[in-house]
Parts: sequence; structure tokens; C-alpha cells
Amino acid sequence: SRFVVIPLDLRDHTALAALAMITTVVPGTVGCELARDGSSVLLHVWDAPDEAAFIAHYKRSYEQPLREIFES
Repeated sequence: SRFVVIPLDLRDHTALAALAMITTVVPGTVGCELARDGSSVLLHVWDAPDEAAFIAHYKRSYEQPLREIFES
């Protein structure tokens, strides 16, 4: 297990709150902490052997759909 910092492009406050809530129920994550300025999220993950691939997957699967909903 390890901590992974994921930089975020998402800026809408409601979307950031939704992302934090969704992240807490993602299998393999134990907890998350959103940076005060919303620029990143710190995740404790059980299995992320390739950190860059994990970050890309997280952004594509969780952040991007929220950007499409809240920022389009």
C-alpha cells in the first residue's frame, strides 16, 4: 500500500465534493484527502504498482466524467 497524490484539473466545488465522496467507496482506496485549494487529492491505495497508470486511470474514470457534468 502507498499514498498517491493525484493532481486535479477539476475546479467546481460541488464536483470536488462529489469526487471526494465517490473516491471513498472506490475498491482499493482506504481514504482520501482533498487539498485545501482543490488542486490535488491524496489517496491511500492498497495496490498501485504503477503509480502513473493508477493516476491516469483515476483521472479518466472518476475526474473526467465529473468535469463533463459540472464544467461543460
